[in-house]
Parts: sequence; structure tokens; C-alpha cells
Amino acid sequence: MRVILQESYMNLGEAGELVNVKPGYARNFLLPNKIAVSATPANTKLFQDKAKEIEKKRLTEREKSQKLMDALKDVTVTLIKKVGDDGKLYGSVSSKDVEDALLKQNHVVDRRMIVMGQQIKMLGDYPILIKLVGGLKTQITLKIAPEQAKKN
Repeated sequence: MRVILQESYMNLGEAGELVNVKPGYARNFLLPNKIAVSATPANTKLFQDKAKEIEKKRLTEREKSQKLMDALKDVTVTLIKKVGDDGKLYGSVSSKDVEDALLKQNHVVDRRMIVMGQQIKMLGDYPILIKLVGGLKTQITLKIAPEQAKKN
């Protein structure tokens, strides 16, 4: 099914682009969330008329992504987790944990932009990829540290 993106979406494309997606994805996610509209001749003409406005919005999003990429260039995120005697975590680290830690450092990153690459279940340092709008990518360092036991 062909749809026109109303806003940039990470894996699909940028606002104003005509993309092919599976019909169920369009009906159940893209159209109800107003991320895209169906590519009817009327909608196609409407988006051609709005081309300058869409291009301006695209440039604004790219500038935001570029600023965020520059801000995240040398960021290190440290998470304190409970661990067992062998250095294994109780549970694992998710992209939501990384999103929350970045938010505490005043970096607003959607968890869908965070690519973990592997399950993190041990102490140590891990490279985390951040995919931004406009095809920009940056990498941060995630440090997993043990929680200090409280002494009475």
C-alpha cells in the first residue's frame, strides 16, 4: 500500500515522501496515528502543493537532530544495577532504562531511536547506537555499575 508520510519516521522516511508499506501496518498504525495518509491522487496533489512547507519542516527536524547528535557525541550514561556475585545483573538493561538515564542528563531521546545491539546482562561498558531523524547516527557509552550494599 502506498502512503505519504506526514512526519518523519525513523525506518520509513521523511515527511512528504511516498513510501510502500504493508496494508495492515498502514491501516493499524500509520493512518490512525496520523503519521501518514493514503496516497490518493487528491492527497498526492495536496502534498505537492505543500512541498515548500514540508521541506522547511524537514530542515528544522534535521537541524534538531544535528544539535542532538553534537550534544550526544561524548556522552557516557551510567546505570547502577543490582548484581549477583558473578557480575550478572538481576534482569537486563532496556532501551527505556537508557532513555530515562539520558533524560536525567537533559537529552531527550525517544527509546525507539536507541539501538542496543545486544542484551545487556553483565557489568561493563557498552556502545549504544542512537539513530536520529534524517539518517544521522551517533554513539554513546553505557556503563553498568554495581549497586553498593548498604552497611548497617
